[in-house]
Amino acid sequence: MNHNISPKIIFGSGGTGGHIYTGIAIANELIKKIPKTNILFIGSKNRMEMQEIPRFGYSIEGICISGGKDKFFSISGFILSIQLINSLFVANKIIKKFSPDIVIGTGGFVSFPTLYAAKRNKIPILIQEQNSFPGLTNRIFSRYASKICVAYEQAKKYFQEEKTIITGNPVRSEILKLPSKEKACFHLGLKIKKPIILSIGGSQGSNSINNAWIKGLKKIIELDIQLIWQVGKFDIHKIKKNEISHHSNIIFMEFIENMPICYAAADIIVSRAGALTISEICLIGKPYILIPFPWSSNDHQNRNARILEEKEAALIIKNEEIENKLVSSVIKLANDYSMKKKMRKNILKLGKPKATNDIVNEILQIIL
Repeated sequence: MNHNISPKIIFGSGGTGGHIYTGIAIANELIKKIPKTNILFIGSKNRMEMQEIPRFGYSIEGICISGGKDKFFSISGFILSIQLINSLFVANKIIKKFSPDIVIGTGGFVSFPTLYAAKRNKIPILIQEQNSFPGLTNRIFSRYASKICVAYEQAKKYFQEEKTIITGNPVRSEILKLPSKEKACFHLGLKIKKPIILSIGGSQGSNSINNAWIKGLKKIIELDIQLIWQVGKFDIHKIKKNEISHHSNIIFMEFIENMPICYAAADIIVSRAGALTISEICLIGKPYILIPFPWSSNDHQNRNARILEEKEAALIIKNEEIENKLVSSVIKLANDYSMKKKMRKNILKLGKPKATNDIVNEILQIIL
């Protein structure tokens, strides 16, 4: 590998943690292989990527675009129309100025103007699709892509076979080398011999998951179960006011910055069925309870979760049932040694530890 070359690469990544951390994982691997790589992210103004991506040392340019459940693609209002026109113009301006060798789309509405500008300027495109059912942006631009890297076998049928490759989802390298459970528990102030549950509500948190925990906290504490609880920005003040949530067995936070520590400490993980979280947990091999977000675009979270359930690698609780079922399901799983053992074994079979490396190799084949 020629370490003296300086490729220029743009990522269209934003909107959700899944799109953002996918881009960061690929960028980190690119820098590892070619240290002089010049990377620029394009994100959506006022979304989490504008804070998160600079935290990892990368530059980001913001465009004014919003979406959610394909709202972006069914534009009905004047404001959204103006946003679309403006974002296409700004993305085109950024790409012309930066003059990248390749543009990488990791899905989501912010990728649309970025990939459109790449196509318009005849710049090679690589698409990374995280879900079993591809998003609309990736389906539209797949015909112009040089390569499409998909996470699931089920996604292949939506793309041209000759340029689609199953790589799995890229994850940050620190997920592949977790600290010991002892170190993690010491860092978090938790007891190693008592069950530890990690609850992840997605990058914004989850009101329904939070309500289920609030209802069951007393029972959790009575059974001396410990809970690492990511509550999100919308419910953090409500949780802070709840006296029982300040018990020593409960650690709650708005956003988990040190995810590897929390993964290492956990005995059971409860989360939404976002593609990136699933990919990380398939690599660390922990018993897993999934609560698909019922309003995800194309119902992709439910589709992702079903793949794990079919392989007996995870349990699914429907969103409308979690207040009644979450705590009892966690307690039952915590006490079922054979079920936990089976889930660990089955989920590890689904992990793709070389995903990031394989995607980067595809990028380098296009630009070098």
